[in-house]
Amino acid sequence: MRRISQIGLCAILFAVTTGSTAAINTQTERRVKVIKQVAPVYPEEAERAGVEGNVVLEVTIEKNGEVSLTKVIRGDKLLQQAALDAVKQWRFTNDENAPVTIQLSIAFTLNADAGERQRDVRSLTNTYKVNAVYPEAAKRDGIQGLVAVEITVNEKGEVIEARATGGHEKLRQAAVDAAKQFRFSNGSGRTVVATVTFDFVL
Repeated sequence: MRRISQIGLCAILFAVTTGSTAAINTQTERRVKVIKQVAPVYPEEAERAGVEGNVVLEVTIEKNGEVSLTKVIRGDKLLQQAALDAVKQWRFTNDENAPVTIQLSIAFTLNADAGERQRDVRSLTNTYKVNAVYPEAAKRDGIQGLVAVEITVNEKGEVIEARATGGHEKLRQAAVDAAKQFRFSNGSGRTVVATVTFDFVL
C-alpha cells in the first residue's frame, strides 16, 4: 500500500535550525543510485556546542539495494552516530551482481540566525494541510524518500512561497504543490520562514 505522510510541526521547528546534505563518491555513483534517502537528526549536544562538519562513511550496499555494513571514516564524534543511523535506512539501486562498497559524505550545517527563526516558528500552528500526490513517474521508478520544502508564511498564515530544498527531483514538485496549500495560525505578527518535510513511501 502506498503511503504519503507529512512530518509534523515539531519537525518544522527542527528543520529551520539545522541542515544536512549528502554526496556519493563520484567514482561509484554510476554503479549505485539512491532511491530512498533519510535525513539525519542533528544531535542536540552537537547543536548546543555549535558543531558542524562532514562525516564520511564507508557503506556496503547489497544486491537488493539495502545497506548491510556502515563504518565511519572520519568526522566529529558528536555527529557520527546520527550519520550512521540515517544511512542505515537508505535504499539504493545496485547495477552490480554483487555487494558494492562506496563512500558517502554527510554534511551537517547550522544556521547563524537559528535562535530567532526558531522563536518565530514556535508561533506557527498548522490549521490545514494537504497530502502530496505521489507522481506516477516516481512510482514507476520505485522512488521513495523525504522532500524538504522551505515555506514562507505571511501574517495571515498563508503560504506565499514554497521551494524544495532537498529530496529526489521527481518528488519535489508534488511536495511543493501540497505545501503551497498549507494554512497556519501565525502568532508572530510577521512573515515566518519554516520547513515542512514530506515522506514519500511506496
